[in-house]
Amino acid sequence: MESELLSASVIGPKQGRHKRNLAADLLLTALIDAFSILVIFLLMNFSSNGEILFINKTTELPKSAQGDMLERNPVVKIDENQIFLENKLLAGGDGLFQALLELKKKLAADHPGEEASSIVTVQADRRIKYQFLNQVVVACAQAGFSDIRFAVLMK
Repeated sequence: MESELLSASVIGPKQGRHKRNLAADLLLTALIDAFSILVIFLLMNFSSNGEILFINKTTELPKSAQGDMLERNPVVKIDENQIFLENKLLAGGDGLFQALLELKKKLAADHPGEEASSIVTVQADRRIKYQFLNQVVVACAQAGFSDIRFAVLMK
């Protein structure tokens, strides 16, 4: 026979209390499993490169059947007949040429002993006029950025 003192004691807990702890352990295990699945899902879908391009809602990138993953390079953005270099508004083609020359010097100073990168990414709306886009391409080439890549969407 069990005494009431022994059944109320911490040393000899009741059987009902064990069942509640077991249920709490099961809920905690399921919660840990759910969070583990969530973390794995987010890690798999997260781009480790970070945001490379910031695309306006009105900008529609051209579609392409072939392409490579974007790398972190200087970005020339053409938006509503305005030119941006690394999200800084520039004054026309001459302003782009001067800004690209300064950027090339800065890249060479940041990495002495290495050849400065000659890659630039152009982000433009698919409806942009050829003449305007050509001015940007010519300015990039004259500034020493001979590898010009275009931001596109894969079909």
